[in-house]
Amino acid sequence: MKFEFGDLYKFIVSLGVVLITLSILAPWMFLREPFDLFRPESEINALSDVAKAVVIKRQYAVSFIVSFIPWFSSIGSTVGMIFIFLGLKNWRKNQLHLDEQTRLDVQIKKQSLRDATKDEIEEKETSEYESLQVAESGNSDSYIVTSFRSQYSKVEELVYGKLSKVYGNKFDVSHNKMVANVELDILLRGKAMLTKDYIVEVKYIRKGFNFGWLREVYLKNIYAKSVYSQVTNRLPNTLLLIVIDSEAYNEEKYNQLINRLSGETEGRKGKDLVCIITKQELMSIDDQALQERLAIHA
Repeated sequence: MKFEFGDLYKFIVSLGVVLITLSILAPWMFLREPFDLFRPESEINALSDVAKAVVIKRQYAVSFIVSFIPWFSSIGSTVGMIFIFLGLKNWRKNQLHLDEQTRLDVQIKKQSLRDATKDEIEEKETSEYESLQVAESGNSDSYIVTSFRSQYSKVEELVYGKLSKVYGNKFDVSHNKMVANVELDILLRGKAMLTKDYIVEVKYIRKGFNFGWLREVYLKNIYAKSVYSQVTNRLPNTLLLIVIDSEAYNEEKYNQLINRLSGETEGRKGKDLVCIITKQELMSIDDQALQERLAIHA
């Protein structure tokens, strides 16, 4: 679902066109009418007193209106052109967001055809096994999922707590926000006027990941940035924070994937970031070291 301002901007442009049209057409239609201005005085004097009074009053009214026609045309044309300019400017800005989101959506769909990660395979098997247990027993409490989902939630809460502590004085830190049907794991909204907002996407990995998965989740974060910018008129930076179990972490391998990603995708250097940290390190890291690792600065 895309947040759409198009109808509003089309209305503003249309209103501008109407004002310009009226500023030209209305005076022309008014001035083309005779309004008894060309009637001989003898004919007017031949009218009844009431009719004569009406004609004379109408002539004075027409004279009064004619004196304001240049102002009406000038003001109407000027306001109409302003409306058209503002409407087209914002329409173009909105369209650029929509074009970017469409392009990213296509890239995400193309990237979705990839090898599944070991975590995705295990989650699918866990989900299928849970469904099988419920179907066989008829009791949803007979099988308790203790692995991936609960751990994932705890990791997100851990990250949220640490970011709130480290950045709470410079950012409003919020968790699980929605913007135009796009979910943001963590949003850092700058308190100062010139402080950039940050969209933080948290991913917890236990058994490793491949480049296809990395590129897909990265593009989704860039897509969320575009939607957020369109809705709030604030262009945020992004951070894809991957928390991985130490047993699955291979620094050389994943640094190579990040370097490859930076050369192939849509992100802005130094502004759309990727950080990998082990779960064990995340739990023990101090505030200063975490700030240096994440490279988020007000």
